[in-house]
Amino acid sequence: MVETTSRTRQADARREELLRAALRLFAERGFDGTTIADIATATGTAHGLVYHYFASKHDLLLTVLERFSFLPELRRLLDVSPERPTVEVLTEISVRFSALLRDRADLLRLVSRESQTNPDVAAALGDVMAEGTRLIATYLDARVAAGELRPHDTTVPARGLFWAIVTMHIAQAPDEGFEAELVDVIVNGLRPARGGPR
Repeated sequence: MVETTSRTRQADARREELLRAALRLFAERGFDGTTIADIATATGTAHGLVYHYFASKHDLLLTVLERFSFLPELRRLLDVSPERPTVEVLTEISVRFSALLRDRADLLRLVSRESQTNPDVAAALGDVMAEGTRLIATYLDARVAAGELRPHDTTVPARGLFWAIVTMHIAQAPDEGFEAELVDVIVNGLRPARGGPR
């Protein structure tokens, strides 16, 4: 029993090592530019043993997308009280989402690169953006109902917020504190403050 448990732990650790190496190499070289042999070499694994864990390179890619998906963390950070004020919540979400993208730079590089040609990767990226948009729009709908925001299509600012943050990270150009400025423009618009110059 102890030996079986030990073997299972070793197998799980090896599988995780293969997934992390695949993520790094796919991000650096692209899916087509990476071979199973490259991943095996990077982990010190026999080439044939990789197929014990994954049926094919495509299966490995799908497992990487599932294992390192943004969605679980995105759902956690978007689990906010609809009673809290809009600027506070959107700024907090934006900062945390930006940090998530920074922490998972390899995954972002992989999905932004491969989504152009690989429908499975495009679908994974689309799922993240659709879920994020839906959750933010649901929160904004509550703020409209509370009278804090005027009635509008809440998916528009939700999409704008997410895509702006993702684009900044893809371009590797996020400025310190840009998230708060972005939220201010989305929520308050470009008009001068009341009583300010016209």
